[in-house]
Amino acid sequence: MNRQDDVISSDIVTSLGVRSTTYWKHPSEPRGAVYYLHVRGSLGIYSLGVCVCLQVALVRRVSPGKVRLLSSRVDPDGTIRFHRVGSWSEKEERTSRVQEVKKALVSNLLELYSDLQGRQLLVTTNNNWPFFKINTLNNGTVIPLSGIDLQVITTISEALNFTYKLVRPPDGKWGGPQPDGVITGLVGQVARHEAHATLCELSITEARESVTDFTMPYYMESTTLVSNAPKEKNRAFAVFSPFRAEVWMCICSVTTVIGPLLYALSRLMVKYLGMEDRTQYSMQSLAFNMYRTLMVQGNLVRSPHWTLRFIFVFWYLFSFYIYAMYSATLTAVLAVPSFEKPIDSLEDLAQAHRDGYIIATTRDSSFAGAFQTAASGLFHEVWKLFNHKDPDKSFLPAPASGFDIILKRKCVFINAELNSKLTATMKGLNNYYISRQTFLPQGYGIACSSGSPFKDVFSRIILRLTEAGLVYRWAEDEVKKVAKNNSPGEAGPKAVNLHQLQAAFFILVMGFAISAMVFGGEIIASRLQQNKTTTPIEKIESRSGWHPPHLRAAYTNSSIIDKIVPVVRKK
Repeated sequence: MNRQDDVISSDIVTSLGVRSTTYWKHPSEPRGAVYYLHVRGSLGIYSLGVCVCLQVALVRRVSPGKVRLLSSRVDPDGTIRFHRVGSWSEKEERTSRVQEVKKALVSNLLELYSDLQGRQLLVTTNNNWPFFKINTLNNGTVIPLSGIDLQVITTISEALNFTYKLVRPPDGKWGGPQPDGVITGLVGQVARHEAHATLCELSITEARESVTDFTMPYYMESTTLVSNAPKEKNRAFAVFSPFRAEVWMCICSVTTVIGPLLYALSRLMVKYLGMEDRTQYSMQSLAFNMYRTLMVQGNLVRSPHWTLRFIFVFWYLFSFYIYAMYSATLTAVLAVPSFEKPIDSLEDLAQAHRDGYIIATTRDSSFAGAFQTAASGLFHEVWKLFNHKDPDKSFLPAPASGFDIILKRKCVFINAELNSKLTATMKGLNNYYISRQTFLPQGYGIACSSGSPFKDVFSRIILRLTEAGLVYRWAEDEVKKVAKNNSPGEAGPKAVNLHQLQAAFFILVMGFAISAMVFGGEIIASRLQQNKTTTPIEKIESRSGWHPPHLRAAYTNSSIIDKIVPVVRKK
């Protein structure tokens, strides 16, 4: 503390309870009028002309031995003024002191600003439902409609007796300090004192807290990934999906071997035991009947021999077990369609980027800042996946833009969880996939100007709201609105459609195609066999259509044939 002779002594200030003081003399004041300032702020002692202070206590000397006590506060019209709170005087003998203090020299801010007496505050926000849904008129007037943050600021205004006017940032960003020193978006407006506060799903980050003062968080949630809904896998081969390839190979091998095995066993019984069935079955007949049994079509083979009967019994059990497992699994496959592998975590983003997906998030958001500031690790690797050559493709102006891009092309949008679920539900939940894994927990608070006297009183009301669970209740109400407006109508079991049964028709068409190919092969084989066994005279008859009897007897004499062929051709 600086001191001068013939000015207010330090014990005056000390007796008033003022500890942190600085000496200041205004040049326009009359000689002898000096001030001691007590500046109560978040960063210590400031010069009165350049700081944004929480409160200033002023001790003004009005006459020798007498001072006037003043304290600053914000009036309802928004002007900061000094108000007289008392006086102090002492007798010349300095044996006694007289204090007349009507109010505390340094007031309790929670009490001082617990009633803002109808003052109007400027609150900046963006159109960002479900937190703040607004409508901007042609003249720039912002009309609040609904949202969680609207409920929060309205409740606070009612509790502290103030009104608010909504404004929007010119750039439409959430914003924060940039490398070039510019402070953008909502945060920039508050940092430049163009607005008193902002709330719009605004995450509390270290960079933003360096230029503004945040209240305690009123809502906590995590970050998620929103991508294109996985496409349903082709069902053309759905009939083969119940079993793996090795199972099918075993079933085909056993079915192929069982017929020849039964035939060989029956021949051995005849040869070594003299046991012969009354009905002889060919190898083809035995193989086809075993296939019938596998398809649960019954067995037409009858045998009096117990050896063959035991084989039939256990083959029936094997066929029943395979059929039961296959039919149950196939029913589940047809009832619950299978989809391509979705994007469920940050680890999947690298492969998604190779598959042609755009990795995107909101411009100047806390999500982008978290990836950008990461020096190493997974977040740093994800930052490399953004399109830095054309930033407009990866850094979008608003969350709604990310959902619109997903409908047009492959895109993974990094966004807050609640906003993602509600927006996806409104735009059609079947068009989007929201990852199961979440990351980067976020806390949303109200950003106030640095040194703002409203921060503590706002935090006190927010604490009451969160303890009562009202903020999360309001979030549930927004979810219910969406669920009610987008809930499907009553629907019973759906009929099986052609898409679900395309595998059955595919098998039928494949059978027809194989049959046609076999038929063509049989025709070719028959022609080749006919050419090998047909006699020369038969070739002549088939070509000419003339069958003279006297030529048939002499078809073996090649010399006669050589003479007759020209005659037949001429005829």
